Amino acid sequence: MTIRNKLLILLLSVSLIPLVAYFVLDLSFSRIVRNRVQKSLQSALEERAAERLVETIDNYEKTLKMSSQTVRYGLRHYADQVQQSLWSVDIDRKPPRFRARRVAISENLSKEIGKYRSLSSSHDQISTVDFDSHFIHSTQGDPNSSLSSDLPRLGRLCRDIYSINPESKLWVYTVLNDGTTTLYPSPGFWPYEQDYDLRRESWFISAKAEAQFRPGQRIEPLTGKTVMTAAIPLFDQAGSFSGAIAMDVDLSAILDDMQIPPEWEQGAWKLLIRLPPGRKREVEQARIVCCSTFLETPHEPNKPSRLREICEPETMAEMIENSRRGQPGLVRQPYDGVDSLWAYGSSQDGAGFPILVVPYQRIVEQANYAQQMLFKDNVRAIQIATVLIFLVIVAAVVLAVMRARNVTVPITHLADAAGKLAGGDYDVRVNIATNDELQQLGEVFNQVGPGLYERQRIKQSLELAREIQQNFLPKEDLELDNFDVAGLCRYCDETGGDYYDMLDLRDVLPGQVGLVIGDVSGHGLPAAMLMISTGSILRNNAPRHGENLSAAISELNRHLEKNSETGKFMTLFYGLLDDKKKTLSWTSAGHDPAIWYKAQTGDISELPNTGMALGINDDAEFENSEPVTLQIGDIVLIGTDGIWEAADTSDRMYGKQRLIDSIKSHKDESAERIASAVVESVLDFSSGAPQTDDITLLVIKCIK
Repeated sequence: MTIRNKLLILLLSVSLIPLVAYFVLDLSFSRIVRNRVQKSLQSALEERAAERLVETIDNYEKTLKMSSQTVRYGLRHYADQVQQSLWSVDIDRKPPRFRARRVAISENLSKEIGKYRSLSSSHDQISTVDFDSHFIHSTQGDPNSSLSSDLPRLGRLCRDIYSINPESKLWVYTVLNDGTTTLYPSPGFWPYEQDYDLRRESWFISAKAEAQFRPGQRIEPLTGKTVMTAAIPLFDQAGSFSGAIAMDVDLSAILDDMQIPPEWEQGAWKLLIRLPPGRKREVEQARIVCCSTFLETPHEPNKPSRLREICEPETMAEMIENSRRGQPGLVRQPYDGVDSLWAYGSSQDGAGFPILVVPYQRIVEQANYAQQMLFKDNVRAIQIATVLIFLVIVAAVVLAVMRARNVTVPITHLADAAGKLAGGDYDVRVNIATNDELQQLGEVFNQVGPGLYERQRIKQSLELAREIQQNFLPKEDLELDNFDVAGLCRYCDETGGDYYDMLDLRDVLPGQVGLVIGDVSGHGLPAAMLMISTGSILRNNAPRHGENLSAAISELNRHLEKNSETGKFMTLFYGLLDDKKKTLSWTSAGHDPAIWYKAQTGDISELPNTGMALGINDDAEFENSEPVTLQIGDIVLIGTDGIWEAADTSDRMYGKQRLIDSIKSHKDESAERIASAVVESVLDFSSGAPQTDDITLLVIKCIK
């Protein structure tokens, strides 16, 4: 059967069978589907609403906690500054006089002035709140001179503290034992009665009695707002109580930060509950501090709680208990006779917890409305889809009959050409002129052959370069009497810029061998070619220069600076190991210091750098180091930065400390095993992350 016939049958089957089945089954299952959709949608919306309420409460508690921490830390810092001012009193300095008229207003805090509209001034004083200064007042003569002289600096500090969530802050008080009082922001006059003494406030008395940070709720007398007053004591140099600093936090402003969806706002309540003292669960003892629609003043402590009027006592007692356990939750119960969802938060500190109440009818109305709209849209979509499907079927049949050949012929040509390409004919081409996706496919296919040929050629070149580079590395380790030497190199690409070498110089320098490790900047074929060139030059020059390591490195540097491309450089460590004297001397051109593990003490030392990197400056000078004597069990490891800069999936580096730990863990093993263990440790650490740099190291272990 031809593709044209198969295509026609397939289109008819895919189109007609589902269409017929749909009309048959729709008559019998439409009622069941509608009911299930309604129930599922309502359940989903209820669950989403519950999650949203709990999430809102959780976000509010996080915001409240952050605000509390900000107040605590800000007051402590401010208290430290005030105490410093009190301790540095200059008795020869006459304290400045502060004027009662304050008119400068900071622009970025001017919107907060609305909170202080209720203040009333007397005489000709200007009642303009100043957010850049304090108002200072004393009930007993002149104010404290030390505090007065430092008010400009303290005003700037207060402004910084106030500017963090300013909408929830009212006043910052500084009250000293001698009656000196400062008020921030400055209202421009003393807003209380003339004989009003803040030392009689409960927060001052509590700070003096408990000598520690203590928050408490009260009605702020100037604005009538319910506030949380956080107070912290002040101490003089002798450690005696000298006053207190306090801040009023507007609880209603904090409650306003609780955001709910606009469609829930009508009839929704936001409440802040103060828990009963101790472990009591009685609803009568739980007070409503503030809410979105009413405020129960704590001036009447014997007045029954209005919670009984809007909530079942048993349910409220359960919420109180769960809140104290740090378990926020959700309950469904009537609120003032209205079926509602209640979301409540936790109160592990025992102070109180928030409640968010949303009438259940609001959620149900949305669910019903959404279900009705969904059903109407579903019916309309089915009708439209039916018409479209029928039109698509007709069009598909016509197109299948008329255009099948235009599809099958190009596909046949592509299949024949693909077979030739698979057989190695990279010059095969197709000519498809259908002005559609098949023509695009043919054009892409015509690019595949040259691309595959080029990739094959590059692959062969890289394989050849890799083979040459691998053959350039030492085939076997040197056999020495007193040392065990091993090297290892792992490239991140087919070729790399790292290399190491072991030069047997015992024919010209009895008992001595050369050890080389280098790191060329960059990766890939250019770095590999520079590495091979460097190694060849050093192999030829090392016997001629003998123990003059700096001369060999200087000659190599001049060659690299002259012949390498701009921006290419390399670091190199060239060491001379004396098997008879058991010494190691070296010259290091910008290479990371070698790590020397001393077996007798377990200490770690480094063999420092003696010059700059190669290929940068042809006049660079390189010094020979003084030889170091190795003892039995000592280990020297020279590596490239691909070891300690290897990163894991979290972008943390392997680091030199892990390298040192690996050396110590395998100090009793052979040099070859130490090198392998280090590489295995690096690869395990970076498992899952790509290797971005070559890993190369030389290990020298003194065995006799």
